[in-house]
Amino acid sequence: MFKQTVQNLLTGNIICETAFSDEFLFLQAQSNQDQVADFLSNLDRQLTYLDSADAYYCTFKEVDSSNTLEISALFTDIRSMFRPMVEFLELILTASHSDLPIHAKSIININELFDPFEHDQTLREQLRHLTSIRPFKTNKLESREQLVFVFNKLEELGYFVRKNAGSSRYFATARFDLIYLLIEFLNDSERIELPDTVEQQQEELLF
Repeated sequence: MFKQTVQNLLTGNIICETAFSDEFLFLQAQSNQDQVADFLSNLDRQLTYLDSADAYYCTFKEVDSSNTLEISALFTDIRSMFRPMVEFLELILTASHSDLPIHAKSIININELFDPFEHDQTLREQLRHLTSIRPFKTNKLESREQLVFVFNKLEELGYFVRKNAGSSRYFATARFDLIYLLIEFLNDSERIELPDTVEQQQEELLF
């Protein structure tokens, strides 16, 4: 389990109870945490704990000339997800009439979303816009098909997992919590310019 855990961390996976239950259980033992941390230290990495989501991920110990390009590429990839993710999260909050954003262990039954989209033109238009931009871009025209495509894409990207193939129940992973943290960090450090409406939604989603 040590090798499997380290490999997941080094490939950018976020180890939480939902997404990687065996690795998560492995890291619950302090001796295993210490072993993983010592190994990562030799690679100038460290084991980082995300308290808000009860999850572990790998970060660089220091930022210097040896890893600047790699870190910049990582943030470029992540930042490309910010706008579509904010749109998705706001869309789901509206459709589900929920005041709480998606966090690790949140459960969404996609079947419960079909009806709101079928009866609300505004939701359909927002979904149509979402599925016109990457990574959710698709040629599908029906709202039901578009929703399935978006959720499957998020499952592929590690934001959701399903316990059984074909299940309508999607379990959120800690990757949602991490993207909230990164949005906040990058806004504080780089002041990313977002449209006012999106920035307002983003602030709401962070709390």
